[in-house]
Amino acid sequence: MSSTNNRYDEEFKAHAVKMVVEKGRSVSTVAKELGVSPPAIRRWVKLSTQGEDSTAKRLAELERENRKLKKELSDTKETVEVLKKSVAIFVRP
Repeated sequence: MSSTNNRYDEEFKAHAVKMVVEKGRSVSTVAKELGVSPPAIRRWVKLSTQGEDSTAKRLAELERENRKLKKELSDTKETVEVLKKSVAIFVRP
């Protein structure tokens, strides 16, 4: 029994993933057409979408942090204004 260890370049993998994800074709159909095992294509699709998910998660995390920092800045500005007014009251002759 001979073992064929096929190595596919990134362009080939990206093409296969594109056929499944963007064109909506089934994994088994694409696998048959390209001569690749269905589990390999599923793995490639999973790996390609994980990268997008992690980017989306990171973006959402940064947006939450940005909102939090904007709120803190707003609160700090409010505090400064209150302190300015109170200093003005105590400094009056």
